[in-house]
Amino acid sequence: MMTDIEETEVKKVQFQAEDNSDKDEVNFSEAAKKLAEGFLNIYQLPLEQVQKELNEVTSKQEALLGQMQIENKKLQETFDNVKLNEMFQTIKLYQGKLTMMKKEMTAIHDRTFRLKKRALRLQQVKQKEALNREQQREQEIRREQELISKTVVN
Repeated sequence: MMTDIEETEVKKVQFQAEDNSDKDEVNFSEAAKKLAEGFLNIYQLPLEQVQKELNEVTSKQEALLGQMQIENKKLQETFDNVKLNEMFQTIKLYQGKLTMMKKEMTAIHDRTFRLKKRALRLQQVKQKEALNREQQREQEIRREQELISKTVVN
């Protein structure tokens, strides 16, 4: 067990410890303030510089985003133009087919024209032949009539 002297000594030490703890707390808060100020003094300028650079990067990214959107629109228009080009190629294909049909029609027209011409010539030849036959028949009929009339006269 403790004696009165020892108890008083313990109380003094405790009181001093409590006193010191209050001082330590004050000292710690002052130290914390000073540390925070020192920390801010050291890192404030670089952090402000980083903030400026981040703002610049952000603005540049926004500008790039706008440009990319414009380029995307151009690409979409180009793809639309691809569809347009496909349509023009289809038109070209059908134009080629139409040209071939025109050539075939011209060739058919030329053949029909030649056939008509040939048919007309054949018809004329047939008419001449028919006329010649008719004339020969008439001549034969006349000869027969002449022969008949000569024989009757005799």
